[in-house]
Amino acid sequence: MEDSDMHNLRTETLKQQYHLVSSFHKLNAQKDLLEVMFHRLHIDNSIELVGKLLFGSGKASELLKSVRTAGQPLVDDWSCLKSMVRTFESHCGSLSQYGMKHMRSLANICNAGVSKETMAKVAAQACTAVPSNRWSSLHRGFTA
Repeated sequence: MEDSDMHNLRTETLKQQYHLVSSFHKLNAQKDLLEVMFHRLHIDNSIELVGKLLFGSGKASELLKSVRTAGQPLVDDWSCLKSMVRTFESHCGSLSQYGMKHMRSLANICNAGVSKETMAKVAAQACTAVPSNRWSSLHRGFTA
């Protein structure tokens, strides 16, 4: 073989290696994106289902999204909110930064007088399996 043929083979091998590594990174990025999207969908659906189980299909959306008048705190009992977050996360996985948007819903559950025991039963019904991915509260710990 001539020198130019060797050079072309080497260049071709580098191109193949680059594409192989590049496609591997793309697949990992796609996997990570799908995992994040699945987690967000799971959290949204779980909160919605918890609300429906607690308050019924008709009232759930209204009660979970209600906003208190100006000057009132988000929640009457902050320890209740902390226990609701932990109870939800132990059954449904970590809220993560994305799930913070549901903090008002959990506060409204406290303000409605739902007990920790009732929340535990309902969360267990809404989330039949604790997620085992990296978004699980087993891996991330609790938000509250």
